[in-house]
Amino acid sequence: MDKTPRCFLTNLSTKKTLELPHLASVIIGRNRQTNIKDLSVSREQILCTSNVEEYKVILKSVGKLRSGCNGLALTKNRIYTIGHKDVIELRLGDHRFEVNFEPAPTVVFTTKEATSSSNTPPPKKPKADYTNDDNTIRQNQPSNTMGIWEEIGNKELLIFTTNDCEARNKIASFDIDGTIIRTKSGARFPKDPDDWTLHYGNIKSQLSKLNKQGYKLVFFTNQSGVGSDHSRIKDFKRKIENILKSLGLPIQVFIALSKGNYRKPRIGMWNILVQRKNEGVEIDFEKSFFVGDAAGREKNWAPKKGKDHSTADRLFALNIGIKFYTPEEYFLQQKPAKYKMPEFDPRLDTSHLTYPDLTYDKLNVILMVGGQGSGKTFFVKEMLLPKGYVHVSRDLLGSWKKCVQVMEENLKKNKNVVIDNTNGDKESRQRFIQAAKKFNADVRCFIMDTSLAQMRHNNKFRELTDNTHTIVSDIVIFSYRKNYQEPENEEGYAQILKIPFISKFTDKDLEKVYKTFLLE
Repeated sequence: MDKTPRCFLTNLSTKKTLELPHLASVIIGRNRQTNIKDLSVSREQILCTSNVEEYKVILKSVGKLRSGCNGLALTKNRIYTIGHKDVIELRLGDHRFEVNFEPAPTVVFTTKEATSSSNTPPPKKPKADYTNDDNTIRQNQPSNTMGIWEEIGNKELLIFTTNDCEARNKIASFDIDGTIIRTKSGARFPKDPDDWTLHYGNIKSQLSKLNKQGYKLVFFTNQSGVGSDHSRIKDFKRKIENILKSLGLPIQVFIALSKGNYRKPRIGMWNILVQRKNEGVEIDFEKSFFVGDAAGREKNWAPKKGKDHSTADRLFALNIGIKFYTPEEYFLQQKPAKYKMPEFDPRLDTSHLTYPDLTYDKLNVILMVGGQGSGKTFFVKEMLLPKGYVHVSRDLLGSWKKCVQVMEENLKKNKNVVIDNTNGDKESRQRFIQAAKKFNADVRCFIMDTSLAQMRHNNKFRELTDNTHTIVSDIVIFSYRKNYQEPENEEGYAQILKIPFISKFTDKDLEKVYKTFLLE
């Protein structure tokens, strides 16, 4: 009696298998089944249905990220048919799973005619495909033959790799402007793409020495000013090629054009190096280092020296976990200068903090007070809604009048209410205090004890990790502080409490992002 065929997906990295039962739809993505933890991969990335009788697997890409098969990009929501030994890529070129039938078919189905059910064309090759996907790579040959240009996403990240650049376990990395080069004109900003010269006379010899010592030379630079303008990008690419020509060394260059996850001090560029651009060679963090001029030094850190424009380079190295040097320290052997760290340190442990006792006998209204990103809503959902409080929020209801109306309706029913608005001034708070008094309810004021610096960090974290969340600008945050009026007992409170911000995460990857410096 013939053995009934079975279909498996084999993770080509871990060799672990996942069975695809006959005609059963299985969704693969960032989940326990695949053990994929890459945050860019959706939890529901590809829908797979096997037909073991015909030795075929039906694919449908449903996630936000661009997926692939056999190195070709899959178009979202189109249906493809593949077969034995074909390779599914959850992220185009990465997280690869091979289709295997047991027993193997005697005639192997080929994917060259794989199309959708609506006669749509087959997937295009990655280099001919261009989308807004964060991880789609497009390769371009430069005007010369010294290396390869690549674009990731909607021109958010450019990568240039010289032809002789090879993977190594030690990384010697550098910022470009103010570190490797300076303006030839002496101006603060370059006047044109040719306005540059090597910063110090020993730059080339020092880099050559590192190359001979077994280091891979890598440049990381923020260039949001170049933006997405085609002509400016073309000029900047030419500038990079000319810089590398003058150095004559194997070098890989990462250029962040946007203000998202790739921009220093955030470590998106480094992650691409580690995960995709070092040929799988494990990096020795202890021996690797980064050199940059954005080091947080105050004015007159050296005679007649101005303040550093940011702390991005120092924080970039700190986030990665590698040594940091300023150009003066590394190339000129100067002693380290004093510098100033950001006010808020996201690495601080908050596990020792606790919330106050929130048990009350009388009908109760709680007024939350805090700016955007102070943690009000998290606290409300974590501590008050489980106790039966009715959640009243202007974000949900649209106007303060509607908030007062809903509060009164619930107080009539003898239900406790929490007002989850910013409530930063006395006038906005009095609307609720006066209305609550009509029902003889106690009004308690809970002030989020969150610094302005932490609010900025929290908002940047939400912006980077949750694309459904409205972006909150620094203007809004600073405006809240400017107009803030400290709550006082005379306003009519039964109690005023300060609530600590306690960060809690169920997703370890998100926690890791939160505990890095995100602001420059």
